[in-house]
Amino acid sequence: MNAGIPAIARPVQLFLRQNLALQVLEGLLVGLVVGLLLPAANLVLAPIGQIFLHLFQMPVIPFLSVSLITGVGRLELSQASRLLSRAGLVLLGLWAMALGAVMILPLGFPAWREASLFKPSLLQAPEQLNLLNLFIPINPFSAYAQTQIPAVVLFSLALGIALIAVPQRQQLIDVLDRIAAALLGISSFVARFTPLGVLAITASTTQLVAGPQLPRLLVYLVLLSGVALLFALLVLPLLVRSCTGIRVRALLRSFRTPLIIAFATANLLVVLPLLVNQGKQLLAATLVQQGPDQAERRQAIEQRIALPIEVLTPLALVFPDMGRVISISFVPFAGWLTGNPLPSDELPGFLLTGLASTFLEGVLAMTFLLDRMGLPSDLVELYLALDQIAVARVGTLLACMSVITLVLIGTWLVVRPAGRPRLSAANLMRILAPAAALVCMPLYIGASRLVFERLPAPSNPVRRQLETQGFALASTRAIVDAMPTAEPQAGNWSSIQQGGLIRYCVHRRDYPMAFRNASGLLVGADVEMGLLFAEQMGLVARFVEIDPMGRPGPDNPGAIAAQQRGLCDLLLSTDVIVPEQGGAVLNARPTENFGIGLMLNGNRLADLRSWKDLQSAVGLRIGLEASSHFLKQWFAKRLPKAALLTDQALPELFEALAQGRLDAVLVTAQQGAAWNVIYPRFSLLVPQPVISFPASRQLPLQAHALARVWDSWELIQATDGSREKVYRHWVEGQ
Repeated sequence: MNAGIPAIARPVQLFLRQNLALQVLEGLLVGLVVGLLLPAANLVLAPIGQIFLHLFQMPVIPFLSVSLITGVGRLELSQASRLLSRAGLVLLGLWAMALGAVMILPLGFPAWREASLFKPSLLQAPEQLNLLNLFIPINPFSAYAQTQIPAVVLFSLALGIALIAVPQRQQLIDVLDRIAAALLGISSFVARFTPLGVLAITASTTQLVAGPQLPRLLVYLVLLSGVALLFALLVLPLLVRSCTGIRVRALLRSFRTPLIIAFATANLLVVLPLLVNQGKQLLAATLVQQGPDQAERRQAIEQRIALPIEVLTPLALVFPDMGRVISISFVPFAGWLTGNPLPSDELPGFLLTGLASTFLEGVLAMTFLLDRMGLPSDLVELYLALDQIAVARVGTLLACMSVITLVLIGTWLVVRPAGRPRLSAANLMRILAPAAALVCMPLYIGASRLVFERLPAPSNPVRRQLETQGFALASTRAIVDAMPTAEPQAGNWSSIQQGGLIRYCVHRRDYPMAFRNASGLLVGADVEMGLLFAEQMGLVARFVEIDPMGRPGPDNPGAIAAQQRGLCDLLLSTDVIVPEQGGAVLNARPTENFGIGLMLNGNRLADLRSWKDLQSAVGLRIGLEASSHFLKQWFAKRLPKAALLTDQALPELFEALAQGRLDAVLVTAQQGAAWNVIYPRFSLLVPQPVISFPASRQLPLQAHALARVWDSWELIQATDGSREKVYRHWVEGQ
């Protein structure tokens, strides 16, 4: 019996004998397997992961604040000035390297073109960056409660600086030191459960990134992960080596545990106490070895470096680390993914704006940047999924190493031994090593691009979805009447009820509202709403496809002509309301507001993101699918220096755009996003401020009863969510 117990317990014993870093890695691997093979287990593991993260974060903000207060409170004003000025120079250098990587990373994206369907955020005004509220707390306790790290750090710095002038402050500092030690003890205790917490977190996030977009997502993950790992494991360790003399192997061995925990948990705060402790030990050991006669006692050296490390480590968290800065590369990736790459002339402004936005919380910063660059802010959900499963881990690993680099070099510049180092071949090689390592970045990106280009381009999942998906709610097919006949009672509700038949007119090739799918069937948002009305009213629906421009001749009537001739009871296609048509047809109650956008071919107009910019542009050739005098005059006044082409339908206008005979085509944002999926070489721009037009369906002039019935029915569909579900299904692809 006793012989069986060791056999059962042996795996547990072997696991417990391993160091914490190896245990965390094993937890990460097990979490990946569980997340992929047992997705149902996520319901249990997700709360465990959240509990672990909350416990690990619980002592961090108090520890950060107390460390800053005591560290700065011990300094003299001259010491603080010298320390912060040197650390600031190091931080600027780290930012420059990270921004350089963000600038060249898009060069690794292969020539795979794709676009996305409409996102409501395209019509939302960008949020303004408010650094005042972020950094200056009105209520410090609120900043603590909401984990506003910049505000917490500023308050702690102010209190620490004020403490410098307080007489007999050492007694208070001693009390705060004991509190910091207690908080460190809490972190050390919770760290024992890191393998379990990492397992739970990884398993609960593995399912977030999958599906047909995976090949394109892997492009970003490969490029970003490679660049981050090159920085974290090669460039920055060599930079520390060149400045301080700390060997790369010793540096990585000393910080192995906090680096792995940061990677596994994707949380830099949780390793803050470990960074302070390991930094003191490693730098003290290095300075002892570098002493002129090694006569200075280790205890005295530890006292010299304790203050700078205790001040710089928490202070580093308030400023964007390299992991946070490099994360803004998601914005160029989002542009590439949606077929709207950032123009090269906008990169400097994007980099400066991106650096400023990284002072914000990650999701808020990414939402602001996506809005600022004219990209759908809904992509922040994709950013969150990528962030949870992979990006946050390598980003936090890089963030951890950049904090280590800043603290070690900044501290060393303050307490370094006197005298100049000897100029020798070995020292010269050590100084040039980081620059040589930086060359690996473009080489890696270029090699990755070559590999991606040799792979077959993945299929367009959004277009495949648009052309193959069925109706969301309707249960019948749309039957097209190829030879419609005129009915004198068109639009008469009593006649429709008696005959049990309702005839709809829809625009031909009106993506995503009414179009033929890959099987040749008529589908779309407007088509499905018409089918639902017929099903719920006990009617049979027939559809008549008409030309949106109304070509001359009896076979190609426009919307008004088709209704006046009695070819249909209702124009189902949702059109922008035009005042001059009010005397010829009835308008149903408006149900949508269509934002106005521009379809572009190339980057000529990509930097003209506002209507004011477009108004001042000379010589633009812009297409507009409109036969209405009102719309022609309205846009001619809005774009006085542009030449408008208005006598062609959208397919012909897009052909002219592709051939370079037009610079842009005016479309609704909802419509343009769907056409962008069909023509991924184009890009959609929604100029700011957003201009919207109300849109509704049209009926024959005498169809007052049908108009009231339809409006009442659509009101019910809006109330029970059916209209929203159909709209999201076709227009947004949800």
